[in-house]
Amino acid sequence: MVVSRKIRDVVLCVALLGLPTVVLQANFKAPEDLNLVDRAILRVATPIQDAITSSISAVHRGWRRYVYLVDLQDTNEKLQSRNNKLKRELREARRKLSRLSRYERLLAFRTSRGFETIGARVVSRQSSPFVRVLRVRIDRGDAKVRSGLAVLTADGVVGRVRAAFGGYSDVTLAVDPKSAIDVLIKRTGARGMLRGVDGSNRYTCRIDYLLRKEEVKVGDLVVTSGVAGVFPGQLPVGRISKVTKRTHGLYQEVEVTPTVDFSSLEEVLVILAPPPPPVSKTVSVAPPAHGLTP
Repeated sequence: MVVSRKIRDVVLCVALLGLPTVVLQANFKAPEDLNLVDRAILRVATPIQDAITSSISAVHRGWRRYVYLVDLQDTNEKLQSRNNKLKRELREARRKLSRLSRYERLLAFRTSRGFETIGARVVSRQSSPFVRVLRVRIDRGDAKVRSGLAVLTADGVVGRVRAAFGGYSDVTLAVDPKSAIDVLIKRTGARGMLRGVDGSNRYTCRIDYLLRKEEVKVGDLVVTSGVAGVFPGQLPVGRISKVTKRTHGLYQEVEVTPTVDFSSLEEVLVILAPPPPPVSKTVSVAPPAHGLTP
């Protein structure tokens, strides 16, 4: 029993070792030298060879694709990281460019107006329940700034200093209902008092005490009147966005959209010493003749 098993194993080994040799020998022969046995071997072995070759090729292609995808993923991650870095650098460059542009506008505005100002940065904001900024804090304190001074940007009036302490000051914006600024309509010269609108989620003001007989229209520019000596005259405040004239009463209702974007304030100017109001010309009267008085 054991002997027959050994003989079987030997025969199987010889067959397994000899079969490839026979197949190779048949493959290497020229077609005209093939005999019947060779043809039979090739006929049986060819489908097997094709299947093995296809399998090996498929495994090879899969491996190459795997290696390629691994390299591609690594390259993609590097490119993505570099792209994110370039985006951050671009955002930072745009932010610096925007800040430089604001500085240039403030400098040009300051130079053109001719009154003494000091620059300041907004360091914090106080919002209303309607997510509307009503007050801001700037990085200039009581060393140079005092309560009541006017605050503005190149776009127009921001508000006035509410309180100065240490190295900071709080600024009440023109859209705060507690703010009051004497203004006039640039086109017609009509005067009124600008106040912030309470309970609004928009940055809106209204003009009080504007006589109903005054002719105003949407789009008119509203500027400071220069009265009271806080704000110099002719500073932009806003543009009229709505006019309501009732059939009764002395005054009309006028809404104003500020020229300043209060939600994105970054830098401001504080007026330390506004220019003196223009001196009114007086008409000199000649003294009466012969010392007589009328």
